[in-house]
Amino acid sequence: MENTILEFKNITKEFPGVQALKGVSFDLKEGEVLALLGQNGAGKSTLVKCLTGANVPTSGTIRLFDHDYEMITPKQAKENGVGAVYQEQNLAENLPVVENVFMGNLPGNGVIVDYQEMLRRAQEIFDSFGVDIDPKASIASLSPAKGQIVEIAKATAQNLKILILDEPTAPLTTKETETLFSIIRKLKAQGVSFIYISHRLEEIFEICDRAVVMRDGEYEGETLIKDTSREELIKMMIGRDLGNYIPDREDISTDEVVLKVEHLTGNGDHDISFELHKGEILGFAGLVGAGRTELMEMLFNKEPHESGTIEIKGKPFTGKQPWDAIDQGLALLPEDRKRTGLFLNFPVGFNISLPSLKRFSKLGVIDKKQEEECIDSFCQKLQVKTPNYQQLAQYLSGGNQQKLIVAKWLATNSDIIMFDEPTRGIDVGTKHEIYMMIDELAKEGCSIIIVSSENEEIMGLADRIIVMSEGEIAGSLSKDQYNKEVLLDLASGKR
Repeated sequence: MENTILEFKNITKEFPGVQALKGVSFDLKEGEVLALLGQNGAGKSTLVKCLTGANVPTSGTIRLFDHDYEMITPKQAKENGVGAVYQEQNLAENLPVVENVFMGNLPGNGVIVDYQEMLRRAQEIFDSFGVDIDPKASIASLSPAKGQIVEIAKATAQNLKILILDEPTAPLTTKETETLFSIIRKLKAQGVSFIYISHRLEEIFEICDRAVVMRDGEYEGETLIKDTSREELIKMMIGRDLGNYIPDREDISTDEVVLKVEHLTGNGDHDISFELHKGEILGFAGLVGAGRTELMEMLFNKEPHESGTIEIKGKPFTGKQPWDAIDQGLALLPEDRKRTGLFLNFPVGFNISLPSLKRFSKLGVIDKKQEEECIDSFCQKLQVKTPNYQQLAQYLSGGNQQKLIVAKWLATNSDIIMFDEPTRGIDVGTKHEIYMMIDELAKEGCSIIIVSSENEEIMGLADRIIVMSEGEIAGSLSKDQYNKEVLLDLASGKR
């Protein structure tokens, strides 16, 4: 792993009004898995796009396989064996797997495509990965995990030498992540190098050899993974010690039941029963597809249930629409905050006040002063970082968008708040802020449900964990029973 194949030399990138990269320099060795770490906005994606040809550096050079480039075109990146797999997959869903793998790289004589050769080579790649994917299958029929593997196969079919993986495990289960890591190790053994971007630090320690840390567009430092710790990496990323990453929590819940669900069936779930107490943080664990999101959607009336009952604060809940749930103090922070949590093209203030407009209106006229006081109050309370309340929501960081959704629901006087994957795609520093906010909400008497695929997160925050598997409750754990292996066994249906 001594052969240097890539060097970033004093890379600077300026956008109108923003200097995104400031003289970044580091290298990549042959057969190395290099972690590129930093908070949201640190410049990681901007930098790797300079390597793939999506961005042109303002200054600096990229030395790639002994050639210096002031800019790299997408064609040059491809010819040099540079590939990228992003969290948002870039596949043609209406085409079969094999045509996606060889898109832009069709074997044949230039006139006639050798389809049988495509099928043979695609099958060969999947066999080498040790995965069962039919090259003739449609992309639309594949799981997110298999879609990721097709993306990697697509890069492999084009003489892959360097592969950029940007948050590759976000949509994957634990078992699917293990399959991905197995593929990375096989390709690494063949001399392929990786730039691995992830906010999940436990993955960094499992799969990476070295870490380069960026902060505010600058190179902050680097370290061998075997020579560092989680705490040291976090300190490099955010510039300070976080102390307890997840706050030490006392169970302050009371005996008062605020939400009671009995034998709820529908939306793919079967016979779900549980209670949520005032001030409690209740976790829902399970693999992707276990039915946790589907349950939250039924509780919030986004999807109907077929049978069973829901009680809120001791009274039967018979509402049919989400606003009926809102009227009862329920709030849902969805898994996909950009698509279903916010109006991204509208201002911060609009997003906060919209669900509460009835409170600020009399005879159809909005009391602007009262509305502005509400917006200001909750932005201050949750420390939403925005230059002003007219800023469009799309320009806020992921963590501030999450806080914005919480502010929106607190403004409606919601006191039963359901968080579905609250820190997905959020950096470690902002994760800490979200954890502190959730803890504070519980201390103030809110009752919280958290759906999370991160075992460390759910065990650190929740007073009790319900594990789901294939649309049913597989088990329930109190804090003294928490154990990653037990959680995984229950989620896999082994117990």
